[in-house]
Amino acid sequence: MTTVTLPVSGMKCDACENLIHDALMEKEGVVSVKADHQAKQVEIEFDESKVDLDTLKQTIVEQGFKVVGYGEPGLLDRIREFIDALLKFFKS
Repeated sequence: MTTVTLPVSGMKCDACENLIHDALMEKEGVVSVKADHQAKQVEIEFDESKVDLDTLKQTIVEQGFKVVGYGEPGLLDRIREFIDALLKFFKS
């Protein structure tokens, strides 16, 4: 079993916590979920042989919330985009 705590933005109330809890508990391999809107985090205990972390993060996003850092371009991606923009600028 693995336990992970994810920073989640967009939760504002108990109903938000329940929405995330219920969606994650439907996934095979999820053992427990503790969503806390005040702490802005979700703790998930799950079996990695049955479900992967990206699937759990995507499930939270599908409920209308944001997992901080998930789905955002990494530093290398942003550097590449910057260099591409510079190259286009100087070529024109």
